[in-house]
Formats: sequence, C-alpha cells, structure tokens
Amino acid sequence: MTNPLRATAVPAAHLTVRTPGPSRTPEDLLRANRGAAYTAFTWVVVFLAWHVVWAVTGLEFPSASRHQGNGRVAMELYGVITLVIVAVGVVLPLALAQRWGRRVPRSMLLVGTWTGCALLAVRGLVGVADDLVRLTGLLPDGLTGLTTAQVLGSAHPSAWVLIASGATDFLFAAGGLAFGAAAITYQRVRPGR
Repeated sequence: MTNPLRATAVPAAHLTVRTPGPSRTPEDLLRANRGAAYTAFTWVVVFLAWHVVWAVTGLEFPSASRHQGNGRVAMELYGVITLVIVAVGVVLPLALAQRWGRRVPRSMLLVGTWTGCALLAVRGLVGVADDLVRLTGLLPDGLTGLTTAQVLGSAHPSAWVLIASGATDFLFAAGGLAFGAAAITYQRVRPGR
C-alpha cells in the first residue's frame, strides 16, 4: 500500500507554467482601448450636459463681467483657454478610438490624454478635499483660504448649490480616471518604439 500523502516525481513534460492573468490578444487590447476612449468621450458629453443643468437651474459660471482691469483680462483668457480645452477634450478621445486618429502622432495623443487626466484628477481631488474640510469644519475656509461666500457666492448656500458643487468636483475626478484609463489602454495598443 502506498502513502497518498507522499510526494511523487512528475516528469517535466507534464508541468505547465501559468502566467498571472489571461494573455490578451491584439483584438482584446483594441476592444479595451475603444471602450476606454468612448468612456472618456461619454464623460465629456456628460460634463457638457452638466453645464446645461447649471445654466438651466440658475447657477453662476465664472464671468469676466464681474472683474475690472487685469482681472477681467485674466477671466477672458480663462474663457478662451476653457473653450480650447473643451474642443480638444471632445476630439481627443475619438482620435484614440477611431481610424482617423492614427494620422495624429502618437506622442501628441498621449501628451493630450495624460494632460487631461492630470488636470481633471487634480481639479477633482482638490475640490473633493476642499469640500470635505469645509463640511467637517476642519478648515472652515477650505484648502484655499477662501470663504464659502467667495467660493459659492453666498455665506449660506442652498442645498442645491452645495450638491451641484460637490457633484462637479466628483465629476472632474471621474474625468481624470476616464482619461487615465484611455491613455493606458492606448499605450498598450500603440506601444512606443
């Protein structure tokens, strides 16, 4: 009678090596890239729709008309830069997913996508952190040192203003994640030399 607990030698030909996780085919990588790119594009559409909600509900947007001199020029410049960023933000995720995007240099697409990821993530995470320290009373003037009235236009903002402000911060953070995922999957589909 043999001992069932005793180890027996197994010929090397019968051993298989398993890699951590399934191997991904080029089609799988392409599908993941398209999914991430279209998710980033969907985020842009939701972001633009959220601005429509702001406008319809009467929430204020930053405006140059409230400023004088250099402040007004800075706000006008901010508006122009914002429009350029939105235009790039609409086209960029589509370029990552569609055939015509192959005509755009890989480095330009990646720099734009990673820049979008960083800007959105930083804006979103700092906004969420600022909301949390104000809400908890840890720092009544938030991370910026600005009063609630300076940030939200009222010392006692309505529940809708607080919800809209917090949702906007989370929306920016989600955009950072979406653009980060799009950049990572694009790098896998079109690796550098």
